[in-house]
Amino acid sequence: MSRAFIHLRSLEKVLISGEMNDVIKSYPELDQGALMVQLAMLKSTYQYSNCGEVVDLLKTMVPEVRSLFKQAETLLRLLLVVPASSAQAERSFSALRRLKTWLRTNMTQKRLNHVAVCHVHRDRLDRVDRKQVCKSLIAMSDIRKNVFGSFS
Repeated sequence: MSRAFIHLRSLEKVLISGEMNDVIKSYPELDQGALMVQLAMLKSTYQYSNCGEVVDLLKTMVPEVRSLFKQAETLLRLLLVVPASSAQAERSFSALRRLKTWLRTNMTQKRLNHVAVCHVHRDRLDRVDRKQVCKSLIAMSDIRKNVFGSFS
């Protein structure tokens, strides 16, 4: 296993178990004392066994309650943002080279970002019902209904 992956597993173990380890010291944005208290509160109040469940849990909290877990949320954001390896970033750059060819040199950054997201998530995009997307797009505006008519 790579060193970065072991590092991320240590961070995840802190989030899930609430037991502090030395990896926390490498993140100055985390206050170890406050994090320990918040994770103890989180663990005693809610049931979770992985990062995804903690994400769902924080999403459903009202802002006032969520603000009680700022350090836990910061730790979770670190876990979700930091890549486990550089392979994913390298694949993204390879895809970018294929996407932005000399034919597409005038593409704006916003459009390029959208195209890149579509390329990265093409397996999910292939499962989208295109007719349903067209119907919902046309139904959004009376002008679109007049231009495109009823889409069946």
